[in-house]
Amino acid sequence: MKKIFMLSILILSVITSPALSEEFAKEGTGSAKNYTTGTYQILAMEKERVQMNYEGSGISAPDSGQKSIFHNASMHFLGSMHIVKGVIEDSGFIIYTLTNGDKMFLTYKTSGKMGKPTIVKGTAIIVGGTGKISGIQGGGEFTRYSLQPPAKGKFASVSITKRHYKIVEPKK
Repeated sequence: MKKIFMLSILILSVITSPALSEEFAKEGTGSAKNYTTGTYQILAMEKERVQMNYEGSGISAPDSGQKSIFHNASMHFLGSMHIVKGVIEDSGFIIYTLTNGDKMFLTYKTSGKMGKPTIVKGTAIIVGGTGKISGIQGGGEFTRYSLQPPAKGKFASVSITKRHYKIVEPKK
């Protein structure tokens, strides 16, 4: 049993070591799809006014053949959506966890209209990072499409994104 355990650890370390030691380009652009799901809370107000707060997670899948800083990154986000007469104003915060464990922090804003599917367009700004991407700057734009929810009280979406970034060395 001990040999199987040790062999499993060896295989796992060989498989994951390239991701853990991965170096990122100091600058880049790219496009990707983000697949997300999560939960929400609604506060109904006037007849045609709703506040919705949500939390979710997902993954970033760069378009075919691209190898970017966002490659296989996971994401966690918090957002707040205000809807008046079907018009959406939405904003929030995202933490991407990269394949090497470094984190990237973004803010975002969107707007759009309720529908089937609901489609919003937005922009994101990279506001910081940790580890090898400390000093990162950049942003991008995206279009988010709502999907059929997986269960009551949950949501699902896919975002088509275009991004750019630059890792700036801290001033000494």
